[in-house]
Amino acid sequence: MEEPRKALSVLAEAVKTGRLVLGPPTGPRWRSFLAAAESVSQARRFTESALAKVAETDADHVDDVVLVVSELITNAVREVSRFNPAQGDARPVHLGVAVHPRWTHLFAVDTAPVLPKEAHRGPLAGSGRGIPIIKSLAAMVWIEQARQGKTIHVVMTRTGVELAPQDRQALNP
Repeated sequence: MEEPRKALSVLAEAVKTGRLVLGPPTGPRWRSFLAAAESVSQARRFTESALAKVAETDADHVDDVVLVVSELITNAVREVSRFNPAQGDARPVHLGVAVHPRWTHLFAVDTAPVLPKEAHRGPLAGSGRGIPIIKSLAAMVWIEQARQGKTIHVVMTRTGVELAPQDRQALNP
């Protein structure tokens, strides 16, 4: 009788730590926003909703993801509005949130042609701290550029989780 209990314990631990995923992975949940200031708070609420189940066990992860979303969408709104101010709020910014057992993958898509640049400003600067914040919280960040804009990918691990080399390779082949 000891053998089945031990097997169940090992299985429970594998599920809990994310080393075993039961069922098919789900794709990202998407939402489009206008390139307008109020979209930042809407994106935060959307992200909190997408991570509601995660918040029950890892509220710190949710807080970090929401902060990164705030920075991503703020930058996207600013760049889209700067690129085409006459139609800025008519050009959407898209956010995808894919929740996995060990990490959350964010997709920020906009039509601005410029790539984000890290501004080296002081800690009290009114702007320019978004990229350093994102880089400090993310396990991986990469950008895919297309003719009509770009997608910024941000992968954030759950609290206490590190990406294995095979995870990194699978996420960004």
